[in-house]
Amino acid sequence: MDFLKTYASKIESGLQNIGLPAAPETLYEPQRYMLSSSGKRIRPILVLMGCGLCGKSVERALPAALAVELVHNFTLMHDDIMDQAESRRGLQSVHIKWDTATAILAGDGMFVQALQQLQHVPDTVDFKAIQKEFLSGINRVCEGQAMDMEFEERDDVTTGEYINMIAGKTAALISASLKMGGMAAEASGENVEQLEIIGHSLGLAFQVQDDLLDVVADPEKFGKKKGGDIFEGKKTYLMVRTLDCCTDSERLWLTDRLNNRPLHFEDVEKVTELYRKYKIPESSQRLITDYYEKAENALHRFDDSEYKRDLATLITYLKNREF
Repeated sequence: MDFLKTYASKIESGLQNIGLPAAPETLYEPQRYMLSSSGKRIRPILVLMGCGLCGKSVERALPAALAVELVHNFTLMHDDIMDQAESRRGLQSVHIKWDTATAILAGDGMFVQALQQLQHVPDTVDFKAIQKEFLSGINRVCEGQAMDMEFEERDDVTTGEYINMIAGKTAALISASLKMGGMAAEASGENVEQLEIIGHSLGLAFQVQDDLLDVVADPEKFGKKKGGDIFEGKKTYLMVRTLDCCTDSERLWLTDRLNNRPLHFEDVEKVTELYRKYKIPESSQRLITDYYEKAENALHRFDDSEYKRDLATLITYLKNREF
C-alpha cells in the first residue's frame, strides 16, 4: 500500500518524538517494544485522512492520530493477555516477553500516554468534544469485547447482537478515528456525520470479511489455519447465521460441538458443509459488499481531493483483500 507511506511516515515520526522516558524501564521498555512492531497504522492514518477530507492540513490531526494509535496498542496488549496469545505481529507478546503484571501496567501506561497526546490538538479545536468522542470509542471497544466474551457461553446469539458486538469491538475505534480527524479540522456537523458512516461501515465490512476469509481464503495468504475460527468454536457471523438457518437437529448437534470446543477435524468439515448448504458464504459476501457501498456513498459527498482519492483506494484495497 505505497499510497499510505506518506501518512505512515508522519505517524512513525510522531511516535518516535513522543519521548518515552528511560526509567522505570519495566514501564516504558514494553511500550517502546509494542510501538516498534510493524503495525499497519490504519486507524491513525484514518484520523489524518478525515482531517484532510475536511479541507485542513493533516498536521492539525497528528496529536489525535497518535492518541488513537497508542490506545489501539493498549487494547492489543491487554487482548493478548486475555487470549493468552503468544505472538503479535510476528513478535512475542508483551506478557510472554516480560510477564502478565508488566504487560498490564505497560498497557495502562499507554492509555495515559494516549490521553496526554490528545491534549496537544490545536487550541481552536473543541477539546471537550474530541475527548468525548475518543473516550466513547474506547468504551464501545470494551463493550464489544465484553459481549464477545459473553457470546462464548451462549447458544442463542442473534445476527443483530453479533453486528452490535462488532460495531463496538471492531468498528467503534475506526469510526472514532475518522470523526476525530474531522473534529481536528473543525468540520461541519454534516461532514463529521458522513465520516462516522464511513468508519462504521468499514469496520463492519472488515470484520465480517475477516470471518468469511477464515473459511474461504488461501491459508498461506491469510496467515491462519483454514477454518481456525470453527476449530475454536468462535461465534463468527457465519456461525451465527448458520445457527439461525439450520434445522433443529442440526442446531442441537452444532451447539453441542460448540459447547465442547475445540472441534475435531471431522466436525469442522461438517460445519463447513452446513455453511455451503445454507449459502452462508454468499450471504456474508452480500453483506460485506453492502457495507463497503455505504462507505463509498458517504465518501462521495466530500469534495475531490488527494485524501478522497486515497481513502477510495484504501476502500478498494480492503474490498479485494485476501488476508
